[in-house]
Amino acid sequence: MLNKEVQEQGKQSVQELYISYDSARKLKSAFNSLRLGDDQTWLDAKDWLGNTVKHSLPFEQISTIESFAQNDEQSALIIRGLPIDHDLCATPYKGYLSPSKTPLVSGIHIGIYQLAGIEPISYQNENNGLLFRHVVPAQNALNEKSSHGSIHTFGHHVDNPDLPLVCEPITEQSGCPEFLSLMALRTDLRVNSNFILLDELISCLSSGVIGELSKPNYLINRPDSFGQAKGSRLPILIAGQNGVVYCRYDKENTTPLTESAAAALVMLEAQLQNTNLKRHLVYQPGDLLIIKNQRVVHSREGFHPRDDGSDRWLIRLFGMSSLDRIIPHKNSKHIGKD
Repeated sequence: MLNKEVQEQGKQSVQELYISYDSARKLKSAFNSLRLGDDQTWLDAKDWLGNTVKHSLPFEQISTIESFAQNDEQSALIIRGLPIDHDLCATPYKGYLSPSKTPLVSGIHIGIYQLAGIEPISYQNENNGLLFRHVVPAQNALNEKSSHGSIHTFGHHVDNPDLPLVCEPITEQSGCPEFLSLMALRTDLRVNSNFILLDELISCLSSGVIGELSKPNYLINRPDSFGQAKGSRLPILIAGQNGVVYCRYDKENTTPLTESAAAALVMLEAQLQNTNLKRHLVYQPGDLLIIKNQRVVHSREGFHPRDDGSDRWLIRLFGMSSLDRIIPHKNSKHIGKD
């Protein structure tokens, strides 16, 4: 059970950076002509990509990015005005596009991870093991409540919540992603995304509700983005040794197993509708949001795509502070067993 000191932390913060014209020009000049192939070639070049990002930004912005991963109080970082590829193809409704087709966005995305000390990762059975996931209204998934769905609201969630959180041991499965980022290539002003900081959410709950949410009385199912169905009995909240609270709530994949658990879940979900807690974000092309996946819950409102090739298109990337939380799949240390 979480103690009162942990419950009253509420110290999380959101940082926001704006990229200048000069910095954007430098990034575009450095990355626009990249000719790398599959995921592994991009990962092999991450040191160079990180150094290039570093040499394109002012010192203050470099410091903010470098400190993000290790600072417990910083839980979300929004970087606005990054350059994107000028010759984009139609929105990839099938959900896949080689990173070589978006060299500027791919290079900047991995470069910022490298500057922040974040290891890019993927999972064996999620997104076909590919590094980048294209968050688009996929033609075969419009009715799903997932990153490839669109018509229905995609409720508040932590990605891949059935996997072990930071403060839980790794045995047969890789850990839950610690970081999640979304970079906007095409946007839709009708579509509202939002996120809620965990400590602010917890501060609105009673100690009794928090205690119930900390018990392993919830069935957490594997998300639709995985190619296999699986459920685990787990707590929604758990505190680490440093007193930081982590979360695995997923609106679409959480089922209470006792009456007390159900009552606590109702109270949690009531606060998730609290407009005072929600931080709204309407993406613009070139926006990059990085969140600490287990410290923030995020959602997206439903929308009807136009199917005209210019629909909303974001690129998602997962990350870890260390590959020690990954059980490597076959010959790739960046693809985790799940």
